Amino acid sequence: MWNYDFVFPNIIILVTFFLFYKLQPHLSISRNRSFMRLVLLEIAMIIVDIISSKCLDNYTAYPLLFLKAINILYFVLFLFRCTFFFHFTVLLFTHRAKQKKKLMFLVYLVFWLCFMVVIANFFTPTIFKIDNLGYHKGALYNSIYICAFFYCILAIVLLISYRTRFNKISVVYAIIFNVILLAGYVIRLCFPRYLIMDFFCLLSILVIYLSFENSSNYMDAKSGAFNLDALSLFLEEDKYRRSVILGIIIQDYDDMREIYTDSKMNFGIASISEFLKKSYPKLNVFYVNNGRFVLAGNTSRFAGTFLERFFHKSTISPEKCTQDIKENVRKRFSYPWIDENQMVELYLDVRFIEVQKDFNSGDAPKFLQGMLTALNSKNSIVHNDTVISDETLKIIEKNSDIKRIVRNAVQSRQVEMFLQPLVSSQDYKLVGAEALARIRLPDDTVMAPTVFIPVAEKNGLINLLGEQMFEKACEFVSKYDIRALGLSWINVNLSPLQFLKNDLCERFSAILKKYNVEAEQIHLEITEEAMIDYAILKKQIQNMKSAGFKFVLDDFGSGYSNVTRLNHYPFINIKLDMEIVWDYFKTHEEILPALIKSFKRTGFTVTAEGIENEDMARGMQKLGCDYLQGFYFSKPLPQEEFLKKYSESCEVNPADFI
Repeated sequence: MWNYDFVFPNIIILVTFFLFYKLQPHLSISRNRSFMRLVLLEIAMIIVDIISSKCLDNYTAYPLLFLKAINILYFVLFLFRCTFFFHFTVLLFTHRAKQKKKLMFLVYLVFWLCFMVVIANFFTPTIFKIDNLGYHKGALYNSIYICAFFYCILAIVLLISYRTRFNKISVVYAIIFNVILLAGYVIRLCFPRYLIMDFFCLLSILVIYLSFENSSNYMDAKSGAFNLDALSLFLEEDKYRRSVILGIIIQDYDDMREIYTDSKMNFGIASISEFLKKSYPKLNVFYVNNGRFVLAGNTSRFAGTFLERFFHKSTISPEKCTQDIKENVRKRFSYPWIDENQMVELYLDVRFIEVQKDFNSGDAPKFLQGMLTALNSKNSIVHNDTVISDETLKIIEKNSDIKRIVRNAVQSRQVEMFLQPLVSSQDYKLVGAEALARIRLPDDTVMAPTVFIPVAEKNGLINLLGEQMFEKACEFVSKYDIRALGLSWINVNLSPLQFLKNDLCERFSAILKKYNVEAEQIHLEITEEAMIDYAILKKQIQNMKSAGFKFVLDDFGSGYSNVTRLNHYPFINIKLDMEIVWDYFKTHEEILPALIKSFKRTGFTVTAEGIENEDMARGMQKLGCDYLQGFYFSKPLPQEEFLKKYSESCEVNPADFI
């Protein structure tokens, strides 16, 4: 006789759980379908287990063929259950189709071998036999448990082996549900009369649900649509190759949120999401924050009856679907989103992000990054805007490489200091130099600062980079006799972000002390952008001025400052941006001469940047500039080349560089 104490509660819980799960929204992806099959299979498994056990309790009342068939069905379902649990584990952590095929070939080979052993029981007692004395184990009965142990142990080994490639918590949960299964198989093998195996399977299913299948983890609470994590899962299955993928962006979302308030815009987001879900029930609606939606789904599920799709009579291209959707969405946005209860009336505009027709990339993470980059774009084009293409992904890949190179260079202190001379406008003699950061690439070329400085600012590395350049300049002054070179000072650039650091003065003072360098030997260049926040800048400059630091305003003419504002700051030198210098020689307007005269009367010295020929040098001299800087005198040079050029003579010969 079999003990049924565990089995009836299990099936009640599973059926309730199945109904609850079905009522929740889920992505149409392999992982979710696999989980659903697993739950249904477990319900079928319990039912067959009960029927077969009940029949064996009274085996004389049933035909032998029926008893064989129902028990063989049980063992077949047993094998399927083992395989399905393993297959779900594979789907969790292996997204590439080729990898899955190679792995599942081995898995299915074991399955089919065991399956043939079970089916053979119709002809010979391989797994079990039933005679006048009842039910008995066959010679190969334990082979089904060997199969079960194989799947569980292989899953655990794979998870441990590849644990560093995935989220650690997810790997731990996956190992837990496989260990629970393994424990259930062992207990069932040891106590075959107790139908307890299904209890362990139920536990495993609950762990899977709570860890991976809970739809609330993939839903955006504000909109009721799927979130960014769900979009990532969708794209990992390469569905974008045969799908409608359309980004929908609310124009000027931040401004609209300020105009209408947060609560009203939240209503708008929820209303737009509901409209998209009702209008396109066969497509997945994703909300990726800040007024950005993505519609995605397979075109074969978009329109037409089952028979029409089966016979390919309702083939709708992704391009046609996309255009239809855009037309409908634009039409809906042409009138307001209204909530009569709260007296809300929102007037919003929309633009779209499309996928290029011949797009063929097979890298889902890159595609997702491309989609997010396009959604974050400030492009205001309202009409067709095809931006996701192979070229887009190439640019993104290049940018990712740049980010990696910059991060490695800064963190390993491999950023080089180049020096560009500043010369006297009267005799072209060397008086100072500007320290410029450069990153050398593996092919020995040098990455332009216009490329890596914005990356360092976005990645939070600019403070570390700026401090390293300041220290390299101090080390250079300490190591070499700069007076013998003709240098009175070295200019070091400060990012506006560095001025937000409260300990900037203390850190720079400590570096000066470390190399025994006077503060007046290192001039700090700041751009007009740093002058936007007057209070912070004034406080920082006053603290550092008290410590002996001197400041230079860099790139004057490219930003926000004026002569009146400059009087409030203790700058010793104003550097004219190269653009304003070049414009003067094109137009010869009187604005620049007047500015230079104003600077001189106020007590500033003036440096002209971007000097490229003799006429520009002489012209800036006549206007009253004190110092000149530009390629006419020298391009930025590595330290060694700079020392070699100027160790014997302090005079800069332009002929050496033209």
